[in-house]
Amino acid sequence: MNELFKVKLIKANRIELEKIGFDSSYALQGTNKHRFLSLKIYSLSPAQANIIKQTALACGTDAAVHREVITGKIEKSDCILSGSLSELRKTAEKLSCQPFKLGILGKKILELIEMQPEPIKIRNTVFDWKRPYIMGILNVTPDSFSDGGEFFDTKKAVLHAADLIEKGADIIDIGGESTRPYAQMVDVDEEIRRVVPVVEQIRALFPEVPVSIDTRNSKTAKAAFDAGADIINDVSALEWDSEMKKTACELGTPVVLNHSKGTPENMQENPQYFDISEEIYDYFAEKINELTECGFKKSSLIIDPGIGFGKTKEQNFELLKSVGTLKSLGCPLLVGHSRKTFLKEQIGSENIADLDRATNIISSYLVNEGVNFLRVHNVRDLKMFLELNKALV
Repeated sequence: MNELFKVKLIKANRIELEKIGFDSSYALQGTNKHRFLSLKIYSLSPAQANIIKQTALACGTDAAVHREVITGKIEKSDCILSGSLSELRKTAEKLSCQPFKLGILGKKILELIEMQPEPIKIRNTVFDWKRPYIMGILNVTPDSFSDGGEFFDTKKAVLHAADLIEKGADIIDIGGESTRPYAQMVDVDEEIRRVVPVVEQIRALFPEVPVSIDTRNSKTAKAAFDAGADIINDVSALEWDSEMKKTACELGTPVVLNHSKGTPENMQENPQYFDISEEIYDYFAEKINELTECGFKKSSLIIDPGIGFGKTKEQNFELLKSVGTLKSLGCPLLVGHSRKTFLKEQIGSENIADLDRATNIISSYLVNEGVNFLRVHNVRDLKMFLELNKALV
């Protein structure tokens, strides 16, 4: 067959632009014309929604609004504004000159599409978000859901940490209390006895590797920091222990804020959400505002949507589908999905190799959604995937 035109689908990135002879000095601006985004804007009046739609059309893109906006029969409408980065920037600039407070919205859109979390320096590692980082899990517990008891001995725990680092972990996350569903609380002195010797030995052997302490107890966090830890990873987002917020603020450490409905003892007892992605987004927006008002730097806050913490299988997947929306909050994003129950339920297997494959499939999706930290058991496989992904981007 004699074809008049050859046409194929491509990813319009800098490489493709330069292949066709596009001016390399203008490549970034050119790429922005081909980078497509969608923004959701809430609770607009019909007049505001109409102006946004007409402004978007004038800039070569479009906005979806309620069908009754044009008649004025509704009081409020949400709006989905979509377009290339270049078109959205142009739309936002034109909105900045419009009435009905749309100038404020235009500035907010410009801030949002340019937003990047500030880099975090921990020891000599600068986390600049140019790539995803691996948090290796080290459970110093007898009852964790995947490897409980396997590294309960201090010597075995330190050897496993060394193995995780050798295989590519950027951070070692040490926990002395299981937070699996229905796990029982551990006495704080016992938790300290479990984790502090491990932190001390890892710090002595690997002085430059960042160490995270996975705890909801302020005393454990302080003891771990005195031993050399660098990050607090609190499954309760600093809420379970009344002293944790004060301790974390005084330490000036990066903090992982994990969303959890309830405690490990009761969180899986019929968790209910009206709209899980909206509720968790609003929870973190309020939490960030609360913590920055009482002295935390926004750049020190890391968001974890809490996969498996008070969520059903279906809720976990719904949350994963919308995880990229959390980037709008301007904080680094961490997801811990490794070998969790929702994966067992979905694939119908408890085999570790099967669960690691499932974990890596979810990891590939999360990387494409812009997640900054991946908390996993199998560091080697994830590192291999990230190296391959880097070569393909």
